[in-house]
Amino acid sequence: MNPEGKPTGRGLQKFVHSPVGRVLLPLALLVIFYVAIFSRYGIFGRRARPTLTPAEAQQLEDKSKALLGKQKYQEALEPTLGLYQAYPENHIYIGRLADIYNHLGRYADEAQMWEKYVDRAPTPVEACPQYGQAHWKQGDGHEKQAIAAFQRCLSFDPKNTDSIFYLAHALEMNGEWDRAAQQYEQGLTISPQYTDLLLGLARCRVRQDRHDEAKQIAEKVLAKSPDKADAMLILGMVYLHQDKYGEARKVLEQGAKLADSDPDFHLLLARAASGQNDRAEELRQYNRLVQLKPNDPEIRAKRDSLAAEK
Repeated sequence: MNPEGKPTGRGLQKFVHSPVGRVLLPLALLVIFYVAIFSRYGIFGRRARPTLTPAEAQQLEDKSKALLGKQKYQEALEPTLGLYQAYPENHIYIGRLADIYNHLGRYADEAQMWEKYVDRAPTPVEACPQYGQAHWKQGDGHEKQAIAAFQRCLSFDPKNTDSIFYLAHALEMNGEWDRAAQQYEQGLTISPQYTDLLLGLARCRVRQDRHDEAKQIAEKVLAKSPDKADAMLILGMVYLHQDKYGEARKVLEQGAKLADSDPDFHLLLARAASGQNDRAEELRQYNRLVQLKPNDPEIRAKRDSLAAEK
């Protein structure tokens, strides 16, 4: 010991060569080694961010963009992830990953990326409407998340009529007719001729049993766009609610010629035929529905029931 009571070099040397030192020193070195390794690979917590040289980053960038240009989304995922992991705050790479996940059908991952995008991008509205759609495409149980995303999109620009439409439509699809109608009306105060807003409001009016208003809106749209199938569908719905089966069939048949692959037309035509006790026509429409929706058990069962009546 020196005069200040601190261990001397001889004391440390003696400790190293002591039985205790010979056991503890290797253990201490081993612990230091593993702490360094585990910290490097994130075993003790968040993985360390990989570092890229400018040349490495440019190589990944070129590869990512080239593969995306060829629509090779699965192959583009790896280099794009490499860029994102190196630069996790870069909204360009986040948005690119979201687009890749969309094309790969990985909608939960897409929604997560758009969430990060709106938190980091200087113009978060660029994530819309994909941000909300990514939640919606995940199916049942994600409607509230989709609506919340569309609401957030609208908050970025409250007078953006496209954002108003997507929020209103999500509410409508979720069965929230009154809230949806309010949004459609709000959009129409900004853009009175926005056709999709008009038709959305008309659909809500049908659900609200305000059939005369729905009919008036649909006819207004058809006066400007005579071949607008969506407006014909709404007119058909109104006539069915009024038990005007002949008029319903006439307008729905016209619309079905324009949009034969839309199952809604054939479902409503089947209902109109049923209202007229025309079983042959009802069966014909259900045969078409089975072609359009082959995996729908209710449609197939109804078709089989009608066929058995012949």
